[in-house]
Amino acid sequence: MIRIYLVRHGIAVDHADKADLPDDSRPLTEKGRRRFRRLARTFARLGEPIDRIFTSPLPRAVQTAEILASALRQGDVGILESLRPSAPPEALLQEVAKKAKGAQSVALVGHNPQMTLLVELLGDVPRGATIDFKKGSIVRIDVSELTAPKETEAVFWLKPKSRVLAKGLPLAKPHEPRMPAKPHELRAAAKPADARPAAKKAPEK
Repeated sequence: MIRIYLVRHGIAVDHADKADLPDDSRPLTEKGRRRFRRLARTFARLGEPIDRIFTSPLPRAVQTAEILASALRQGDVGILESLRPSAPPEALLQEVAKKAKGAQSVALVGHNPQMTLLVELLGDVPRGATIDFKKGSIVRIDVSELTAPKETEAVFWLKPKSRVLAKGLPLAKPHEPRMPAKPHELRAAAKPADARPAAKKAPEK
């Protein structure tokens, strides 16, 4: 089986902060660098070697890939145009298969929506589930081959903030149905505001 590590770039400068900055030029923020650097060190301690690292040409992805390569003490990072956000995942996997012949493990650093589409394509997502691929996450999926794999296995994903290793795929938690209100709660909600006891005034400090 070939190990594929899907890596969504870290937190980048927001358009609201720099409206004049083209989307293709947005770098990681200091917070994004710091958080992903910690995650990359956690990943390195797992002891899972990566044969090739490929990244989108956009700065925020390149910087993320460089941080990962540094943590793994690996200098070679390849740039693939097919890792741009709008590139179809099938075309990406075909290019990776050509560029990484013989590799048993590959890291792909890119963007949404492509990263989520790759999880959908390779991860055997449960019916009705929603993928929640957060910035700075790493998802490992094993495949029998890079193009049209017959066997796939979603192994784990690393949470970007807590750095917790979780089994399977990054799926959004289902919304729990709200329990119907009890009779006394309905009466309290309907009670006029002026009929409720006034809140005690806090002493001035």
